[in-house]
Amino acid sequence: MIRKEGWSLTFVILVAILLIAFLSLRSNLGLEVKAADTVRFDYVTIVSPAYVHQGNQGVLLLDRRNGNVWFFGRTNELGMAFKDPIMISRLPLDKLE
Repeated sequence: MIRKEGWSLTFVILVAILLIAFLSLRSNLGLEVKAADTVRFDYVTIVSPAYVHQGNQGVLLLDRRNGNVWFFGRTNELGMAFKDPIMISRLPLDKLE
């Protein structure tokens, strides 16, 4: 039987046991935190998230591997759909040395 004075200690111990059980079982339940794959496109830099090219709104990107500047135009559909990329220019990044 639990004494009147010991109910708070019992409650704290019960909460700690439940927390430890949850942390140990979350990988089995598929609740673990997963990181995005940032290494795949780490060479791409967003120059402008809202850029207008020939009347189309889209995103302007810089490919740091070769200095190409690309434009991804948005479609008129709802959501985040983009058209095929258009190469705008090439920046001579090798001359920065």
